[in-house]
Amino acid sequence: MNPDVEAILQRCGLDTYDLLLVDSRGAWTRWVFPAEELARAAAADLQVPLHEGWDDARLALRFSRNDPWNTAVGRRRAL
Repeated sequence: MNPDVEAILQRCGLDTYDLLLVDSRGAWTRWVFPAEELARAAAADLQVPLHEGWDDARLALRFSRNDPWNTAVGRRRAL
């Protein structure tokens, strides 16, 4: 685990919560939990700083840093 990983907790459904992990290079992963407490516990187990929602603008910059859809070439799919 990279030391610069941070977590974002957000509600994504009626009873589901996203826990997004992103590092300074823009690499990220998403986990979905059936309860907010479980998502918080996962972040605590990973010992990463937890943000509630997108309260920090630099997190959005991290996510867009490694976005293959945000390039002139884009990502090719099946033709």
